[in-house]
Amino acid sequence: MNRIILLPLLLLLTTGFGFKEPVFQVSKTTSDKQIERLEHRIFKRYGLKVDVNVISRNEKNEITNLEFIRYQKNGKRGGGCSSDKFGVLIITQHGCRITDLGYEANVAPAGN
Repeated sequence: MNRIILLPLLLLLTTGFGFKEPVFQVSKTTSDKQIERLEHRIFKRYGLKVDVNVISRNEKNEITNLEFIRYQKNGKRGGGCSSDKFGVLIITQHGCRITDLGYEANVAPAGN
């Protein structure tokens, strides 16, 4: 009986107090080679294929337009996010979000 109570309590404590899932991040200065390595790390970590497509860069070689695609285990497209005012892309096991240009300071540093 005690084990039945302790398991949900343990799950609550580990998810709510500092045991966060890994976060991967792409900033406007991330190179194409770094993006390629990141895609491999995400596949290795989660077993999920992802594509980070840089659509455009400015004259400083900064990413200005980006698309992130996540695929399901069966290979079908499973969702993603995109931005034409790109600032920072945050990727977790369960989703993604993009902070627009000018709001990058609102993003906590990635723990990858």
